[in-house]
Amino acid sequence: MPRIKRPQDDGPRRSHSIWFAVVAVLCVLAAGTAKVQLWPDRRIVQQSQKQYWANVAVSASRGRIEDRNGIPLAISVPTTSFFIDPKYWDPASADKLAPTFGKETVKKFSRQLPGRFHWVGRNLPKEKADPLEAKKIPGLYTLSEKQRIYPHESLAFHVLGFCDIDEYGQAGVELAWNHILYSPPRTRFLTRDSKGKTMDIMGGKSGIVKDTAGSIKLTIDSRIQQILEWRLSDGAKAVNAGWAAGVCVDPYSGEIVALASYPTLNPNDRKNLSNTDAVRNNALGRVFEPGSIFKPITMSIALETGATSRSTTYKCKGTMKLFDKTMSDVNKRAHGVQNLEQVLMNSCNIGMSLMSMNVPKYQAYGMLRQFGFGEKSEVEMAGEEAGLIKEPEEWLGTVPANIFIGQGIAVTPIQQVMAIASIANGGKLLKPYVVAEVRDSTGKLIHKGERRVRYQVISKETADFVRGAMRRVVAEGGGRLANSDRTEIAGKTGTAQIAQSGKYTKGQYVASFVGFWPAEKPRYVMLISIGEPKGKQYYGGQIAAPVFKNIVEDVVQLSD
Repeated sequence: MPRIKRPQDDGPRRSHSIWFAVVAVLCVLAAGTAKVQLWPDRRIVQQSQKQYWANVAVSASRGRIEDRNGIPLAISVPTTSFFIDPKYWDPASADKLAPTFGKETVKKFSRQLPGRFHWVGRNLPKEKADPLEAKKIPGLYTLSEKQRIYPHESLAFHVLGFCDIDEYGQAGVELAWNHILYSPPRTRFLTRDSKGKTMDIMGGKSGIVKDTAGSIKLTIDSRIQQILEWRLSDGAKAVNAGWAAGVCVDPYSGEIVALASYPTLNPNDRKNLSNTDAVRNNALGRVFEPGSIFKPITMSIALETGATSRSTTYKCKGTMKLFDKTMSDVNKRAHGVQNLEQVLMNSCNIGMSLMSMNVPKYQAYGMLRQFGFGEKSEVEMAGEEAGLIKEPEEWLGTVPANIFIGQGIAVTPIQQVMAIASIANGGKLLKPYVVAEVRDSTGKLIHKGERRVRYQVISKETADFVRGAMRRVVAEGGGRLANSDRTEIAGKTGTAQIAQSGKYTKGQYVASFVGFWPAEKPRYVMLISIGEPKGKQYYGGQIAAPVFKNIVEDVVQLSD
């Protein structure tokens, strides 16, 4: 008798058939999708090309820079950039660009152009962009960008530096810390919607704009910075100087409180950046012979090496024959018998020359290097020079005497002020720094500036003695025009000739004053140098010392 099949016996076969059908349908869909993606219909391609025509890299937000008190010094603000798509542009409309961009732009766009994208103008502020955008000129389109703005214009320009039009740092802190402040350009895909309206789509996987730039807080005090810049500019203009530099530091921490260079400029106006003299940072990049402001340092070396002592005296006759040359004081003035303090007070070249004869040259050279000369201080700004010291093998004839009076050696203002700061603080050469804090894009602290001792260059006893002698320079000696009733100032004047091609140029000088206040326990150390003054007054005690005094009294008034 034949066996009768039961309905449940077909269950597994039916189940397998259903899954085979599902897989087959999925394969067909996948093949269809692949065909559409890899070999799209020509009509679809043409339609998409009408909607999409370019991808453009535009500037993103750059990190903020602020002073020690949180005052913003450099920020990025929204701007509008304009471009033209020649496909929709009517050259007859070019005249409408004139009020915003000028005749040259009108001339450029009054003809047929190739391609699909041409910049017209970038980073226009709202007050300029809005009127032009309101005209709704066919073929003229806009993009939102960011522009670097310096709210206080020229304030701290030589500290901050500047950026190019794509927000990439070009000088100063902006360049040295570009890896923290810079946010890479964002890619914009330019498309048109179904109504023909321009669409600006941000590129990226998620479509979310993420700020990748960090922020920086400086050691600069914008109040003292403003005072230094004003007074330095006034002093330089009064004598029609070619350049000037000023640096103010905290001698116990190494913080740069203010740094200025003259001439300066407003980086918000990009046309100014073609002025190379104004762009140059004289405080870091200017190398010059220091003259007599170097004498406190060489006197300290002579004391430390035992070449002289506090009881040593020198007889100055105004001139002195040394090897094949004649050393002389200003106007060949004879100072007579002088102790060490009087040598510094009267800025006696003869006394310093006699002092140099007993100093071992290799030891003197080594100590000058410890004072920071002949090498970069590595402050966190771009454009620093190393200066120049002759190797000890070249210290022949009158070379040691010249170096002891500040000739035959080339220094930068930042080197000089830090060396004097070591005398002010008891003998420690500190590394200068201008960046107090660095934070990443999330606000996390990733760097903190701190005190760093490079060398103990001289003993506290030597530093105390030289500091007292520098106070007498201002109270009784050649620096009297820096003396103030508001606070006790200690310092040293200096006037150096400018050498070119190995010879001193007649009538070309650098007038300087370096000092600190209060004299007993200094809070600030500052250098003022005025280069290439024109006119009858060119001595440091005449033109640099009064500028120093004015700055000190202004700063003292801040805390009153």
